[in-house]
Amino acid sequence: MDIFNYYKTDAKRAELKSILDYAAQNSERGLGANFLEKDIWVTEILRLLYEEDLLDGHDVAFKGGTALSKCYSTIERFSEDIDLSIHWADLAESGDEAAAWAQTTKSRSQQDKFRRAQGKRLEAWANDFVQRLNKRLSDYGIEGLSAEIEDSSGGEKIDIHFPHVAFQDGSYQLEHVLLEFGGRNRGRPTVSKPVTTYLSEIDEVSKSHTLPKAAVEAYHPDYIIWEKLTALHQFCTQENPLDTVRVSRHWYDVDCILRNLKEGTYQSTEALENVVAMKSARWATRGVSFEDILSGELVLIPHDQLLDDIKRDYDQSVSGGMFFSAPDSFADIIERLAEQQGLINGFLKERC
Repeated sequence: MDIFNYYKTDAKRAELKSILDYAAQNSERGLGANFLEKDIWVTEILRLLYEEDLLDGHDVAFKGGTALSKCYSTIERFSEDIDLSIHWADLAESGDEAAAWAQTTKSRSQQDKFRRAQGKRLEAWANDFVQRLNKRLSDYGIEGLSAEIEDSSGGEKIDIHFPHVAFQDGSYQLEHVLLEFGGRNRGRPTVSKPVTTYLSEIDEVSKSHTLPKAAVEAYHPDYIIWEKLTALHQFCTQENPLDTVRVSRHWYDVDCILRNLKEGTYQSTEALENVVAMKSARWATRGVSFEDILSGELVLIPHDQLLDDIKRDYDQSVSGGMFFSAPDSFADIIERLAEQQGLINGFLKERC
């Protein structure tokens, strides 16, 4: 039976709740029923995006924590959003990427002009995308299944709402699937990867149900590493106060990446230079110098008060059941990252 047919009636929804409860009790990952349910929708949305051409032919890389978890098995936590990067030249509608880059980065005014234009193009594209997505979601015949652009997000954040049958009091989990779009990646560094649901790991469920699966274009691991490292550098050095809600996962992810991601390396000069160039030119942040990283000034460890706030968020994510098993303490993570910061900066200084 198709798993989505259980959402059609109250009686079927009750059956689905029992299935999810059973799966939660038998999952080796230790995920609650609410996480297993949401993962069904995360996987199905990925299938729609990549296999039903809802991306309208654009070159889009799947990245972030969900890619790390479901494509590279690098992190041991439930990642609930879908982070996607549209190739910037696709949005710029430029046939000559190199010429367009040179033209739009030759001065600060040109960079600002491009960012404004790119933002408008992304918002227009996102509006069209949501219309296509809602039309497709209506085919399921499931009440409460819909997508909408978040207010004031400029088309970068799209919330996909679905009717829940599984709940957890005090859960750290978002109630919807969050799509985050950005026209950020330079070059086209992707790797084809399969994605399946966590429910498919439960034989008693997978043998009697049709579950979603997807074939995605995941961001190349070398680029994922430098996207994450530069994100921590930004969080640690930006002038504006950092909103620490749901942000501690980035430190956990980087720690896991540097220990577990065998397919990638921080020693990729191409990934390093492309990520730094893109963030410097397109996503400048007050107080942050991405170029400092190139000379061995990468910062991964926050100052004292910020560190305390991030630890508080981390503790909430642990108590909220976001991890497959009990993770290391935040203090252990920070200790390892401090050591890695020294090693990476040593490598960067040697290459100068």
